Amino acid sequence: MSTRFKAGPWLAVAFLVACGVVAWKFYPREEPAPPQPAPVAAPVAEAPVEPAVLHPIEDVPVLPEETPAEPLPALADSDAVAWAALAGLLEGGDLAAWLVPEYLVQRLVTTIDNLPRRDITRQAYAARPVGGELKRVESGEEHYLDRANFARYDAAVAVFEGLDSRRLVSTYVRFYPLLDQAYREVGVPGKTFNDRLVEVIDHLLAAPEPGGNLALVPVQGRPRWAFADPRLEQGSIGHKALWRMGPDHAVRVKAKLAQLRELLAAQPPGR
Repeated sequence: MSTRFKAGPWLAVAFLVACGVVAWKFYPREEPAPPQPAPVAAPVAEAPVEPAVLHPIEDVPVLPEETPAEPLPALADSDAVAWAALAGLLEGGDLAAWLVPEYLVQRLVTTIDNLPRRDITRQAYAARPVGGELKRVESGEEHYLDRANFARYDAAVAVFEGLDSRRLVSTYVRFYPLLDQAYREVGVPGKTFNDRLVEVIDHLLAAPEPGGNLALVPVQGRPRWAFADPRLEQGSIGHKALWRMGPDHAVRVKAKLAQLRELLAAQPPGR
């Protein structure tokens, strides 16, 4: 997922007050009637302003064969159907190697919504951790991210890159009512999930390329490493993921994201 009062006609008020003083002084008066309370105007309730939908889901192109006639299950009962649909996109690949099956729709929505932020709880994250340990190289007392570490992401990037974009988007549109329902529980009131998804993709596409070797420092009290450059360490979850997978993988992932964005927004990035 706001922002008024104008000054009244003071000269007119002052004139009326002056006239009242003169009349009170020079004319006989009766006992004044007890003052009557001024009527209080009832507050006018303002109707909530619904934000405009930037990218209507109705405009997203779909493949007719990817829109089954059977109705969607309830969100709470959607795991099996959503899992089967995504597994079908892998054409024999092991979806369990990449995603957590429980609360699949809710986890996907929460993960996507949090990619531009700095933190997300592991319980809400949809993706499984990348296999292997973080590889580092040492130079004196300094530590750097080993380029050999990028190979840990080879399989994940290949799977993502190999997905049929039109089929993936068609499946997304099919499950969109459930995705949007899940987003209404965690997102900005009045904002649609498709608008948020396009926004998140734009954030990822805007990730800077740090260049050179990435220096690391150990995190005190925790078995993990952080970027030594505070600007990188303050980066979002999504940007850090792109930096950790290496520049070549990041270029390929961004190319796929740009392709998906063009379908989801019915326009290419930057327009």
